[in-house]
Amino acid sequence: MRDPFFGLTRSSGSGTLVVVGIPWDLTSSYRRGAFAAPNAIRRATDGALYNRYSERGMDLADVWRVCDHGNVRKVTAASKLRKSIEVTTKLHNHGNQRTLFLGGDHYVTSPAFELIAESEGKPLSLLYFDAHPDLYPSYEGNLYSHATVVSRIVENPNTSTGRVCYLGIRASTSEQDRRIEKFGLTKITCDDICRKGCEAISSSVKALLTDDRVYLSIDLDCLDPAYAPGVANPQPGGLSTRQLFDILHGLDGLQVVAADIVEYSPNCESMARTTAFTAAVLIKEIMQLLDSARRSAA
Repeated sequence: MRDPFFGLTRSSGSGTLVVVGIPWDLTSSYRRGAFAAPNAIRRATDGALYNRYSERGMDLADVWRVCDHGNVRKVTAASKLRKSIEVTTKLHNHGNQRTLFLGGDHYVTSPAFELIAESEGKPLSLLYFDAHPDLYPSYEGNLYSHATVVSRIVENPNTSTGRVCYLGIRASTSEQDRRIEKFGLTKITCDDICRKGCEAISSSVKALLTDDRVYLSIDLDCLDPAYAPGVANPQPGGLSTRQLFDILHGLDGLQVVAADIVEYSPNCESMARTTAFTAAVLIKEIMQLLDSARRSAA
């Protein structure tokens, strides 16, 4: 990697974005390979390819310095993953920091969410871009799966407010829909987004979560496979990158305290690496959103 994270590891921005890679896919149920995603995404953020400006013109070097803590230590049990993430996240002590996790299958959101909530000292709400609700009580006999992650989050009132807003859902089941209703969660489907428009969707999300500290989780399969083919569970009919970026742009001021990008499987796409480059540019838009959260909290 010649110049990772758009050269922002060398910037003098006032805030620190801690990056932690979580090479984990042992709880995947279909196509594995997400263990290789963190390093593949890092390579795609080469400053020789992408400049350090967000799409809306923010010079990210003015507000962020990236401190990459590397990848978590490899573990072979879900019960040990939380500790491994904690050790790597706290490798260096930064003031005024935000955290970006690079998965990994979607199970990694559960321990990462818990860790951030505890460090914030209060429960968090969850903004969840995904084709699937991931709300099974267990999946294929496993409590700790990429398909159960939201169940594990909402059942812990010490770290979760119980508020979850899904965006991009299009592959739910009757069982999960009943659980969405049971827990009082908000489901915004791809059809809703296409009919109502991105601006209206962003406004409704902000109204729902306006008083909360929020963990943002982006499963790349929220995107149509035309834009992100290299995912473990591709689901046609998804969002475009344009729609995803427009929704994120409309969330300025939302108190997002941490984020993750998950479910990229490099071995599931061609050498064109379309999904990796999508993830790389997505990081820049997440960084601008995180800065708006810092400023609105000040």
